Amino acid sequence: MSARLPLNYVQSLKRRPHEIPTWLRPVDLLRDTDPAAIGALPLAGGWMRFRQIDVVMQDSDSISVWRTTPDAYLAASADRNVADSYLERLTAARSDFAGLAMHRPHLMGIVNATPDSFSDGGDHFTSEEAVSGAQNMAADGATILDIGGESTRPGAEPVAEDEEKRRILPVIDRLVAGGHVVSADTRHPAVMQAATQAGAHILNDVSGFREAGSAEVAAKAAHANSSQGFAIIMHMQGAPQTMQTNPDYGFAPLDIYDYLEGQINHLVEAGVPRDHIAIDPGFGFGKTVEDNLDIIRWTSLFHGLGVPLLIGVSRKSSIAKLADAPDAKSRVPGTVALTVQALAGGAQMHRVHDVKDIKQALDVWWG
Repeated sequence: MSARLPLNYVQSLKRRPHEIPTWLRPVDLLRDTDPAAIGALPLAGGWMRFRQIDVVMQDSDSISVWRTTPDAYLAASADRNVADSYLERLTAARSDFAGLAMHRPHLMGIVNATPDSFSDGGDHFTSEEAVSGAQNMAADGATILDIGGESTRPGAEPVAEDEEKRRILPVIDRLVAGGHVVSADTRHPAVMQAATQAGAHILNDVSGFREAGSAEVAAKAAHANSSQGFAIIMHMQGAPQTMQTNPDYGFAPLDIYDYLEGQINHLVEAGVPRDHIAIDPGFGFGKTVEDNLDIIRWTSLFHGLGVPLLIGVSRKSSIAKLADAPDAKSRVPGTVALTVQALAGGAQMHRVHDVKDIKQALDVWWG
C-alpha cells in the first residue's frame, strides 16, 4: 500500500461494505445555516451537515474509496444494523464534555509550566506566571485551560514525576478555585491522580493512556465525581524523544483512527464512561507534514468514533515547513488556517496558544 491514499473513487463494488474493513468519511460538507444543507445529515450533531460519504474499504494491501450518498451506502451494506450504527456514530449529538456543550466549538488554552516547551518554554514557568497567563486566556475566550509540566516537543527528555507535580498542582488548584474548566496535560498515572485530587476535570494524555494504570485513574475519578475523569486520548507514534524519527504509516488517518478506536475501548473496559472520552489525532506527534495535512483534510472521518474531537495545530513545525515562519510565535496565521479547516470539519475543541487571535478568526468564520 502506498503512503498516500489514492483518490480513485470506484463506481461499483465487488464486495459489500463491512464484508472487509471499512471506514466512513463524510464529504460534501455544508454549514447548517446554508439553505443547500436542508435534508443533509448532521455531523456529530454540530454546525456542519454532510450530503455524501466516502466509503473507504481495505482489502489486503489495496484501498478503494466509493463516494456515495448515505442512502445508497445503507442499501449496499452487507449488514444494515452495522451500517446504521456507523451512521449513528457520525450523526449523533455529542454529550457535554466536562460541562461544555459540544454543539459549538471551544478553545483550549495551552499553559506550559515548563522551561523548555517548543514555543513558549519559560513563559509560564512560575506558578504566578502560569495562573496569570491562564486567566488571561480565559478572558480572551478559552473555555478549557490545559496545564502541562513536561515538554513533549520532539527530542524532549522526561521530567521526574515529583517535579511535574510541583509545576502544575498549585496552578490547577488556583484555577479550579476560580471556577475554570481545567485539563492536566500529563502522561503519568501518578501525576494524573494528583491532578484530579487538585480538582482537574480533564486528563489530556499525549501517549493515549498507554501507561499501565492511567485508564484506571480516569475511571476512578469519573465514578467518584461526575465532573471529573474526562479523558482525551491522543495519538503519538513512538515517544517524544523519537517520534519524529522516520514516522511511518500506511495511510495516517486510517491508522490513527484504528489506534484511537482501540484506546477508546481500552478506557471503556477500564470503567471510564464513554461520554467522558474525547480523542485527538495528534497533529505533529510522530507525523510528516503530509501526514499532518491528511489529518486536517480527513477531520470528518474521526467523528465516526462517536466522541468529541480535539485538534491541536498551534504553532507546529509543519507550519514553518509550509511557509516562511521559523519563529514559533510567528505562526499565528498558519495556525488560523489549519484551525479553520478543522472547524469546517466539525472539530469541537481546538488547543491553541494564541487564544485571542484564534477566537477572532473563529468568530468571523462562524458569522
